[in-house]
Amino acid sequence: MTQPEPLPIFLAGDDEPSARLREFAFGALVARPAPVDPDRLAKLSGLDRDAVEASLRRLVEAGRIDRDASGGVLGAAGLTIADGPHALKLGDHQYRTWCAFDAIGIPAALGMDARVETACAVCGRAIEVDMVGGRAPGADPARLWLSDGGADMRADFCTPTVLLCSESHAREWAVRQGGRGQVLDLQSAAAEGDRSWRSAADVALAMREGAKTARRW
Repeated sequence: MTQPEPLPIFLAGDDEPSARLREFAFGALVARPAPVDPDRLAKLSGLDRDAVEASLRRLVEAGRIDRDASGGVLGAAGLTIADGPHALKLGDHQYRTWCAFDAIGIPAALGMDARVETACAVCGRAIEVDMVGGRAPGADPARLWLSDGGADMRADFCTPTVLLCSESHAREWAVRQGGRGQVLDLQSAAAEGDRSWRSAADVALAMREGAKTARRW
């Protein structure tokens, strides 16, 4: 029997309702960078409003979503309109992301044009990556350090997962991290991101197509 692939670190540990809520919140944010109301998430997911609120509270405590003071969801699955260390222009919309893998992987899974803006974690040099149709440039010297993660998703996975301006700085970062991760070129990072965000991207694309159909009628 074929064993299923392990979930990427940012999805691991969620129960099914929580995973569904994060994917619907992600889809809503992709469509429009504005807070996602819990009532809308209840309608999209088919879950009871109280169950939605309970799941959202657990996700906030685990660092797996961002919310504003009124309860609106600002960030899910690494894409946020709150604070984040990496800038991502996705189509015509501006976002931040929790880690560099989010910034590369999300447009790869969505197949969208994007621009990533961040800085080398070793030297601070500005890094800009333009993606066309979700494809990363093949000759770019930048490298992604993909952390192995740990108990705290934000601290152990998001914070150390960064872009480096060169192979030599990627090797230096790997030493600083005690080798707990791997170095990927941008095309490999995009391919891994496509796999990791596939289910969330499918939800986002289905929501976008549904909105187009509704406008048509």
